[in-house]
Amino acid sequence: MGIQRVSSKWTKTAVLQRSRNVNGYIPVTRQYNRQALEQMTELFETNYIKPDRGTYGNGVMRVKTIRVQSLPANSVDSDTEEKATENADKRHSSSTAEVTTEISAVTVMTTYELRYGTEEIYFHSLDELGLALDERIQKRDYIIQQGIPLMKHDGLPFDLRVLTQKNLQRNWETTGILGRVAAPGKIITNIHGGGRLATFNELVRPHFDQERFQQLRSELYRLGIHTAVQLQRSFPRLKEIGIDIALDEDGRPWIIEVNTLPGIYAFGLLPDKETYRKIKRYARAYGRLPSKKGKTSRTSSKAQASSARSRTHR
Repeated sequence: MGIQRVSSKWTKTAVLQRSRNVNGYIPVTRQYNRQALEQMTELFETNYIKPDRGTYGNGVMRVKTIRVQSLPANSVDSDTEEKATENADKRHSSSTAEVTTEISAVTVMTTYELRYGTEEIYFHSLDELGLALDERIQKRDYIIQQGIPLMKHDGLPFDLRVLTQKNLQRNWETTGILGRVAAPGKIITNIHGGGRLATFNELVRPHFDQERFQQLRSELYRLGIHTAVQLQRSFPRLKEIGIDIALDEDGRPWIIEVNTLPGIYAFGLLPDKETYRKIKRYARAYGRLPSKKGKTSRTSSKAQASSARSRTHR
């Protein structure tokens, strides 16, 4: 049997929400529809709207709800002001009523910022925003997820990828963590979207003392295993997962997404080559990568064929 892959973000989220060990790490996430859009924009300043099936950050949109309080222009004329001055004592005695009237006169202007790629569009009503989203979404399945304000490195947001694999004993093991820094002006950190790779130490260590840094690393390693164990209950042929982790501005980790076909070659671009060798060793053991013996056999066959052609042409 082959390695199991699960493409639906909503399906994976629903499974993870049933785990006491994992549910607390998941931002509020719902299947996208107009009612969910209305509720989520009321609850959270920032929300992400994503294709239920998709990779490399394609189709991801961000909605920010911007609320501004405004006071009406003073419409009291000068005659009224003079009378108000003469009756200062009366006004003082009714100050509570005046304050109530003033508060009720405050209006809240709401604007919605829709961003995808590097484009920004502003809407002054939820109806306008909903129509614009419907035009982009068409009939496809999307989810809407609470936006997490990402921790930053040199002024640019970053997230983490936690890789968890079946080891040689067929147990789950978290084998590596790498970081991805968003390109300037981008809403996603994905490397295919212009982001850059970095080590966990480079991105996270400056924000914490040594003890908290080590605690966070251990927490993420455990979270990788808890997530894999929970998913395997519903998808028994899983062998590997990649978890996209956001660290908010307080350093709290959140699971943004889980990928059941995680990229592994990016780990080979980092300085720790021993970790990359372990990742490949495990991937060969469960069939993601061809075995060394198979590679040697194919190379030998190609060499023999080349030698045979060479003798034929002599």
